[in-house]
Amino acid sequence: MMTIDLFTPVVAPDRQHPVYQMLMHPPNAPERAVIANWADGFQDRDGKFVQEFQMTFESGFWELYLHAALKEWNLPVDMRHHAPDFLIGGRQPFGIEATIAAPAQGGKPAYGYSAKDIPDDFTQFNIESTLRICNSFDGKVKRYRKYYKSLPHMADMPFVIAIASFDRPLAHFASLRPILAAIYGIYHDEAMTPKDATTVLSYNVSAAPKTETVDIDVGLFCDDTYADVSAVFYSSLVTWGKLRALATNPTAQQIFTTFHPNAESVEPQVRHIKKINYSEHLMDGLCVLHNPFAKQPLSKDLFSHPRIMQATIASDGELIIDAPNDFLLARMVQVFVEQGMGFKHSQLTPKE
Repeated sequence: MMTIDLFTPVVAPDRQHPVYQMLMHPPNAPERAVIANWADGFQDRDGKFVQEFQMTFESGFWELYLHAALKEWNLPVDMRHHAPDFLIGGRQPFGIEATIAAPAQGGKPAYGYSAKDIPDDFTQFNIESTLRICNSFDGKVKRYRKYYKSLPHMADMPFVIAIASFDRPLAHFASLRPILAAIYGIYHDEAMTPKDATTVLSYNVSAAPKTETVDIDVGLFCDDTYADVSAVFYSSLVTWGKLRALATNPTAQQIFTTFHPNAESVEPQVRHIKKINYSEHLMDGLCVLHNPFAKQPLSKDLFSHPRIMQATIASDGELIIDAPNDFLLARMVQVFVEQGMGFKHSQLTPKE
Protein backbone atom coordinates (compact mmCIF):
# COMPACT_ATOMS: atom_id res chain seq x y z
CA MET A 1 0.00 0.00 0.00
CA MET A 2 1.39 3.39 -1.00
CA THR A 3 2.02 5.74 1.91
CA ILE A 4 0.21 9.04 1.61
CA ASP A 5 2.60 11.96 1.01
CA LEU A 6 1.43 14.85 3.18
CA PHE A 7 4.57 16.93 3.15
CA THR A 8 5.34 17.50 -0.51
CA PRO A 9 3.54 20.80 -1.18
CA VAL A 10 0.80 20.54 -3.78
CA VAL A 11 -0.65 24.04 -3.25
CA ALA A 12 1.03 27.42 -3.52
CA PRO A 13 2.53 28.87 -0.32
CA ASP A 14 -0.02 31.69 -0.18
CA ARG A 15 -2.81 29.07 0.01
CA GLN A 16 -1.21 26.91 2.70
CA HIS A 17 -2.62 26.90 6.21
CA PRO A 18 -0.36 28.76 8.69
CA VAL A 19 0.03 25.70 10.93
CA TYR A 20 0.97 23.53 7.94
CA GLN A 21 3.58 26.12 6.99
CA MET A 22 5.00 26.05 10.50
CA LEU A 23 4.95 22.25 10.49
CA MET A 24 7.20 22.33 7.43
CA HIS A 25 9.94 24.28 9.20
CA PRO A 26 13.06 22.05 9.57
CA PRO A 27 13.06 22.08 13.41
CA ASN A 28 9.59 20.51 13.36
CA ALA A 29 10.69 17.26 11.74
CA PRO A 30 9.84 15.29 14.93
CA GLU A 31 6.27 16.62 14.78
CA ARG A 32 6.01 15.67 11.11
CA ALA A 33 7.15 12.17 12.05
CA VAL A 34 4.21 11.87 14.48
CA ILE A 35 1.72 12.76 11.75
CA ALA A 36 3.41 10.41 9.30
CA ASN A 37 2.94 7.61 11.84
CA TRP A 38 -0.74 8.49 12.24
CA ALA A 39 -1.14 8.42 8.46
CA ASP A 40 0.39 4.96 8.00
CA GLY A 41 -2.23 2.94 6.12
CA PHE A 42 -4.51 5.94 5.53
CA GLN A 43 -5.92 6.19 2.00
CA ASP A 44 -6.76 9.36 0.08
CA ARG A 45 -9.93 7.89 -1.37
CA ASP A 46 -11.17 10.92 -3.30
CA GLY A 47 -7.76 12.29 -4.27
CA LYS A 48 -8.38 15.57 -2.42
CA PHE A 49 -7.15 14.86 1.10
CA VAL A 50 -3.56 16.07 0.71
CA GLN A 51 -4.61 19.33 -0.90
CA GLU A 52 -7.26 19.99 1.74
CA PHE A 53 -4.84 19.03 4.54
CA GLN A 54 -2.33 21.58 3.33
CA MET A 55 -4.96 24.29 2.85
CA THR A 56 -7.30 23.83 5.83
CA PHE A 57 -5.22 21.51 8.08
CA GLU A 58 -7.45 21.10 11.15
CA SER A 59 -10.14 18.80 9.76
CA GLY A 60 -7.56 16.58 8.05
CA PHE A 61 -5.39 16.59 11.16
CA TRP A 62 -8.37 15.33 13.18
CA GLU A 63 -9.08 12.57 10.63
CA LEU A 64 -5.47 11.40 10.79
CA TYR A 65 -5.63 11.33 14.57
CA LEU A 66 -8.82 9.26 14.46
CA HIS A 67 -7.16 6.85 12.05
CA ALA A 68 -4.34 6.41 14.56
CA ALA A 69 -6.80 5.99 17.45
CA LEU A 70 -8.68 3.27 15.57
CA LYS A 71 -5.40 1.43 15.05
CA GLU A 72 -4.68 1.75 18.78
CA TRP A 73 -8.11 0.25 19.49
CA ASN A 74 -7.36 -2.56 17.00
CA LEU A 75 -10.56 -1.74 15.14
CA PRO A 76 -10.38 -2.75 11.45
CA VAL A 77 -11.05 0.09 9.01
CA ASP A 78 -12.63 -0.67 5.62
CA MET A 79 -11.34 1.98 3.19
CA ARG A 80 -13.23 0.74 0.15
CA HIS A 81 -16.03 3.30 0.45
CA HIS A 82 -15.71 7.05 0.08
CA ALA A 83 -18.31 7.84 2.77
CA PRO A 84 -18.60 8.13 5.68
CA ASP A 85 -15.05 8.95 6.74
CA PHE A 86 -14.48 5.58 8.45
CA LEU A 87 -16.27 2.28 8.12
CA ILE A 88 -15.36 -0.09 10.95
CA GLY A 89 -15.53 -3.86 10.59
CA GLY A 90 -15.18 -6.56 13.19
CA ARG A 91 -17.71 -7.98 15.60
CA GLN A 92 -19.85 -4.81 15.70
CA PRO A 93 -19.44 -2.77 12.51
CA PHE A 94 -20.22 0.96 12.58
CA GLY A 95 -19.57 4.14 10.64
CA ILE A 96 -17.83 7.33 11.75
CA GLU A 97 -18.08 10.80 10.31
CA ALA A 98 -15.46 13.29 11.47
CA THR A 99 -16.05 16.99 11.92
CA ILE A 100 -14.59 19.93 13.79
CA ALA A 101 -16.24 22.66 15.82
CA ALA A 102 -15.13 25.57 13.68
CA PRO A 103 -15.27 29.31 14.44
CA ALA A 104 -18.50 31.16 13.83
CA GLN A 105 -18.57 33.26 10.68
CA GLY A 106 -16.16 36.14 11.21
CA GLY A 107 -14.72 34.54 14.36
CA LYS A 108 -11.04 34.24 15.14
CA PRO A 109 -9.31 30.99 14.17
CA ALA A 110 -7.85 28.58 16.71
CA TYR A 111 -4.27 29.39 15.69
CA GLY A 112 -2.36 32.64 16.09
CA TYR A 113 -3.64 33.50 19.54
CA SER A 114 -2.10 35.90 22.04
CA ALA A 115 -2.57 36.79 25.70
CA LYS A 116 -5.37 39.13 24.61
CA ASP A 117 -7.44 36.10 23.65
CA ILE A 118 -7.57 34.72 27.19
CA PRO A 119 -11.29 34.98 28.05
CA ASP A 120 -12.52 37.26 30.81
CA ASP A 121 -15.82 35.42 31.10
CA PHE A 122 -15.36 31.64 31.02
CA THR A 123 -19.10 31.02 31.30
CA GLN A 124 -19.69 32.87 28.04
CA PHE A 125 -16.64 31.18 26.55
CA ASN A 126 -18.11 27.77 27.41
CA ILE A 127 -21.56 28.70 26.10
CA GLU A 128 -20.13 29.77 22.76
CA SER A 129 -18.05 26.59 22.54
CA THR A 130 -21.16 24.52 23.30
CA LEU A 131 -23.04 26.24 20.49
CA ARG A 132 -20.26 25.50 18.00
CA ILE A 133 -20.25 21.81 19.01
CA CYS A 134 -24.04 21.65 18.58
CA ASN A 135 -23.74 23.30 15.17
CA SER A 136 -21.20 20.72 13.99
CA PHE A 137 -23.23 17.84 15.40
CA ASP A 138 -26.40 19.10 13.70
CA GLY A 139 -24.66 19.42 10.34
CA LYS A 140 -23.46 15.82 10.41
CA VAL A 141 -26.81 14.45 11.60
CA LYS A 142 -28.52 16.14 8.65
CA ARG A 143 -25.90 14.72 6.29
CA TYR A 144 -26.37 11.25 7.75
CA ARG A 145 -30.15 11.33 7.47
CA LYS A 146 -30.10 12.75 3.96
CA TYR A 147 -27.32 10.63 2.51
CA TYR A 148 -25.19 8.28 4.60
CA LYS A 149 -27.94 6.08 6.03
CA SER A 150 -29.17 5.21 2.54
CA LEU A 151 -25.78 3.86 1.46
CA PRO A 152 -25.91 0.05 1.12
CA HIS A 153 -22.84 -0.45 3.31
CA MET A 154 -24.41 1.69 6.07
CA ALA A 155 -27.71 -0.19 6.22
CA ASP A 156 -28.76 -0.90 9.83
CA MET A 157 -25.33 0.12 11.10
CA PRO A 158 -24.52 2.27 14.17
CA PHE A 159 -23.32 5.78 13.38
CA VAL A 160 -20.78 7.83 15.33
CA ILE A 161 -19.96 11.53 15.02
CA ALA A 162 -16.37 12.45 15.95
CA ILE A 163 -15.90 16.11 16.97
CA ALA A 164 -12.75 18.08 17.76
CA SER A 165 -12.80 21.66 19.06
CA PHE A 166 -11.10 24.28 16.89
CA ASP A 167 -13.82 26.91 17.30
CA ARG A 168 -11.76 29.80 18.75
CA PRO A 169 -8.36 30.75 20.14
CA LEU A 170 -7.59 28.70 23.24
CA ALA A 171 -10.56 26.41 22.59
CA HIS A 172 -8.84 23.72 24.66
CA PHE A 173 -9.31 25.83 27.80
CA ALA A 174 -12.97 24.74 27.84
CA SER A 175 -11.94 21.11 28.39
CA LEU A 176 -15.04 18.89 28.84
CA ARG A 177 -17.54 21.56 29.91
CA PRO A 178 -19.00 22.32 26.45
CA ILE A 179 -19.27 18.72 25.29
CA LEU A 180 -20.98 17.54 28.48
CA ALA A 181 -23.44 20.42 28.21
CA ALA A 182 -24.05 19.81 24.50
CA ILE A 183 -24.48 16.04 24.71
CA TYR A 184 -25.83 15.36 28.21
CA GLY A 185 -27.22 18.74 29.31
CA ILE A 186 -24.92 18.89 32.34
CA TYR A 187 -22.89 22.00 33.08
CA HIS A 188 -20.06 22.09 35.61
CA ASP A 189 -19.89 25.68 36.78
CA GLU A 190 -16.57 26.56 38.39
CA ALA A 191 -17.45 30.26 38.34
CA MET A 192 -20.42 29.75 40.69
CA THR A 193 -18.77 27.12 42.89
CA PRO A 194 -18.05 28.44 46.40
CA LYS A 195 -14.36 28.52 47.30
CA ASP A 196 -14.91 26.20 50.28
CA ALA A 197 -16.93 23.65 48.26
CA THR A 198 -15.78 20.05 48.06
CA THR A 199 -17.34 19.41 44.64
CA VAL A 200 -17.86 21.59 41.60
CA LEU A 201 -21.39 22.97 41.27
CA SER A 202 -23.21 21.23 38.42
CA TYR A 203 -26.74 21.50 37.11
CA ASN A 204 -28.91 20.47 34.20
CA VAL A 205 -29.29 22.76 31.19
CA SER A 206 -31.69 22.38 28.29
CA ALA A 207 -30.66 25.27 26.04
CA ALA A 208 -27.83 27.71 25.40
CA PRO A 209 -28.46 31.31 24.33
CA LYS A 210 -27.33 32.03 20.78
CA THR A 211 -28.71 35.56 20.83
CA GLU A 212 -30.92 37.55 23.19
CA THR A 213 -33.98 36.04 21.52
CA VAL A 214 -32.76 32.67 20.19
CA ASP A 215 -31.85 29.60 22.26
CA ILE A 216 -30.28 26.39 20.93
CA ASP A 217 -31.30 23.05 22.45
CA VAL A 218 -28.59 21.13 24.27
CA GLY A 219 -28.70 17.77 26.01
CA LEU A 220 -28.71 16.10 22.61
CA PHE A 221 -28.60 12.59 24.10
CA CYS A 222 -31.24 13.27 26.78
CA ASP A 223 -34.12 11.88 24.73
CA ASP A 224 -34.63 9.89 21.53
CA THR A 225 -34.40 12.85 19.10
CA TYR A 226 -31.00 11.60 17.95
CA ALA A 227 -31.51 7.89 18.53
CA ASP A 228 -29.87 7.27 15.13
CA VAL A 229 -26.54 8.52 16.52
CA SER A 230 -24.98 5.83 18.68
CA ALA A 231 -22.13 7.84 20.19
CA VAL A 232 -19.88 10.87 19.91
CA PHE A 233 -16.09 10.79 19.97
CA TYR A 234 -14.62 14.04 21.29
CA SER A 235 -11.34 15.69 22.12
CA SER A 236 -10.26 19.28 22.65
CA LEU A 237 -6.61 18.24 22.92
CA VAL A 238 -5.74 16.98 19.43
CA THR A 239 -3.70 20.10 18.84
CA TRP A 240 -0.16 21.21 18.14
CA GLY A 241 0.43 20.41 21.81
CA LYS A 242 -0.41 16.75 21.11
CA LEU A 243 2.28 16.71 18.44
CA ARG A 244 4.77 18.34 20.81
CA ALA A 245 3.91 15.76 23.47
CA LEU A 246 4.29 12.72 21.22
CA ALA A 247 7.30 13.91 19.22
CA THR A 248 10.64 12.26 19.93
CA ASN A 249 12.64 15.38 20.68
CA PRO A 250 14.46 14.95 24.03
CA THR A 251 16.51 18.15 23.67
CA ALA A 252 13.44 20.35 23.16
CA GLN A 253 13.24 23.18 25.68
CA GLN A 254 9.56 22.72 26.54
CA ILE A 255 7.57 22.63 29.76
CA PHE A 256 4.20 20.86 29.82
CA THR A 257 1.54 22.04 32.24
CA THR A 258 -1.26 19.51 32.53
CA PHE A 259 -4.55 19.41 34.45
CA HIS A 260 -6.10 16.27 35.90
CA PRO A 261 -9.09 15.35 38.14
CA ASN A 262 -8.63 15.80 41.86
CA ALA A 263 -10.81 13.68 44.13
CA GLU A 264 -9.87 15.75 47.16
CA SER A 265 -10.59 19.24 45.86
CA VAL A 266 -12.56 21.27 43.33
CA GLU A 267 -9.18 22.46 42.05
CA PRO A 268 -7.60 20.13 39.47
CA GLN A 269 -4.26 18.52 39.95
CA VAL A 270 -1.70 20.60 38.08
CA ARG A 271 1.62 19.22 36.94
CA HIS A 272 4.63 21.02 35.42
CA ILE A 273 7.01 18.66 33.63
CA LYS A 274 9.96 19.26 31.31
CA LYS A 275 9.79 17.65 27.90
CA ILE A 276 12.63 15.22 28.67
CA ASN A 277 10.52 13.76 31.52
CA TYR A 278 7.07 14.20 30.02
CA SER A 279 4.99 11.30 28.75
CA GLU A 280 1.61 11.50 27.02
CA HIS A 281 -0.32 8.75 25.29
CA LEU A 282 -1.97 9.10 21.91
CA MET A 283 -5.35 8.40 23.54
CA ASP A 284 -5.01 10.85 26.45
CA GLY A 285 -7.88 13.35 26.38
CA LEU A 286 -10.11 11.26 24.08
CA CYS A 287 -13.76 10.71 25.10
CA VAL A 288 -16.46 8.31 23.93
CA LEU A 289 -19.92 9.64 24.82
CA HIS A 290 -22.60 6.97 24.44
CA ASN A 291 -26.24 7.71 23.58
CA PRO A 292 -28.47 5.92 26.14
CA PHE A 293 -31.38 6.27 23.67
CA ALA A 294 -29.49 4.84 20.68
CA LYS A 295 -31.43 2.48 18.46
CA GLN A 296 -28.17 0.64 17.89
CA PRO A 297 -25.99 1.09 20.98
CA LEU A 298 -22.29 0.37 20.77
CA SER A 299 -20.65 -1.86 23.34
CA LYS A 300 -18.27 -0.07 25.71
CA ASP A 301 -15.94 -3.05 25.31
CA LEU A 302 -15.20 -1.97 21.74
CA PHE A 303 -13.44 1.12 23.05
CA SER A 304 -11.87 -0.29 26.18
CA HIS A 305 -8.59 1.49 26.77
CA PRO A 306 -6.87 2.60 29.99
CA ARG A 307 -6.28 6.19 28.84
CA ILE A 308 -9.70 7.29 27.53
CA MET A 309 -12.95 8.44 29.10
CA GLN A 310 -16.29 6.78 28.37
CA ALA A 311 -19.57 8.29 29.53
CA THR A 312 -23.29 7.71 29.43
CA ILE A 313 -26.45 8.64 31.34
CA ALA A 314 -28.07 6.10 33.66
CA SER A 315 -31.83 5.55 33.67
CA ASP A 316 -32.15 7.81 36.74
CA GLY A 317 -30.34 10.64 34.96
CA GLU A 318 -26.97 10.18 36.67
CA LEU A 319 -23.89 10.88 34.58
CA ILE A 320 -21.74 7.75 34.56
CA ILE A 321 -18.06 8.33 33.76
CA ASP A 322 -15.38 5.68 33.38
CA ALA A 323 -11.96 7.31 33.13
CA PRO A 324 -8.45 6.99 34.55
CA ASN A 325 -7.79 8.92 37.76
CA ASP A 326 -5.23 11.04 35.92
CA PHE A 327 -7.36 11.67 32.82
CA LEU A 328 -5.93 14.55 30.80
CA LEU A 329 -8.34 17.48 31.09
CA ALA A 330 -6.16 20.20 29.61
CA ARG A 331 -2.60 20.86 28.51
CA MET A 332 -0.45 23.90 27.93
CA VAL A 333 3.06 23.99 26.51
CA GLN A 334 5.72 26.61 27.09
CA VAL A 335 8.57 26.65 24.59
CA PHE A 336 11.91 28.33 25.16
CA VAL A 337 14.05 29.36 22.21
CA GLU A 338 17.79 29.75 22.67
CA GLN A 339 18.84 33.34 22.12
CA GLY A 340 22.25 34.80 22.89
CA MET A 341 23.48 33.66 26.30
CA GLY A 342 20.25 32.13 27.47
CA PHE A 343 16.68 31.17 26.69
CA LYS A 344 13.73 33.35 25.80
CA HIS A 345 10.13 32.26 26.22
CA SER A 346 8.40 31.84 22.87
CA GLN A 347 4.65 32.15 22.36
CA LEU A 348 3.53 29.50 19.86
CA THR A 349 1.14 30.45 17.10
CA PRO A 350 -1.13 27.38 16.96
CA LYS A 351 -3.22 26.43 19.92
CA GLU A 352 -1.63 24.10 22.43
